[in-house]
Amino acid sequence: MSTAYLCDTFSSPVANARILDTEDPANLQTLLNGAFIIRVPDGVLVENPLTVTDLLNQKYQGLLAEHSGLLYITFDDLLDATHVDPTSGPGYFGQRSSISLAPGGTFSSIINAGAGTPLTGSAPGQAIVTWEVFTVSDSDPSGNRFQRTYIEMPSSPSIVTCSVSFNGGTNYISTTDSAVLNISPADQGTAFIIRLTNVTTGRLFIGSWACIY
Repeated sequence: MSTAYLCDTFSSPVANARILDTEDPANLQTLLNGAFIIRVPDGVLVENPLTVTDLLNQKYQGLLAEHSGLLYITFDDLLDATHVDPTSGPGYFGQRSSISLAPGGTFSSIINAGAGTPLTGSAPGQAIVTWEVFTVSDSDPSGNRFQRTYIEMPSSPSIVTCSVSFNGGTNYISTTDSAVLNISPADQGTAFIIRLTNVTTGRLFIGSWACIY
């Protein structure tokens, strides 16, 4: 189970958005009602974050701390489409946790001049890749107000498949969420790209990705 941090959709810039509330939804569902959600995985230590920036720093440092022996973490919580390859899709690439894929669509992190997101240090021989996905359900009953519900989904191959490249797209390796990935010398590098494909029959939102290495 994760903790859902509900953040102010209307704050600008988004990095300074206020945290309005937190929930530990037992049924994996949270009412949005004008907020956007940053999900913190179970077991990751976060203490009294003041803004979205503070929350993200604590979230990913906590995630890194869970994996002793690995030194670095590179991540994108996808609060905007800055690091989304514009050829991705079909889908919608907006702001504040609104990046989503149509059925069969593929998300790819950005590629700059043939290289991917730069990793810190030397080319890793081992890494762990993790990501978050969710759906949104709308309800508009005649006798009540319109509501949107965030529904946490498992990052399993029946929902989304993943392949990653460490050499700017020259080679891709299939992986599953949070699995230890041993990278052969031919596949190593420091230019990271992640590709996620929606294998469901409905719209699927991409909440975040991270590479621990």
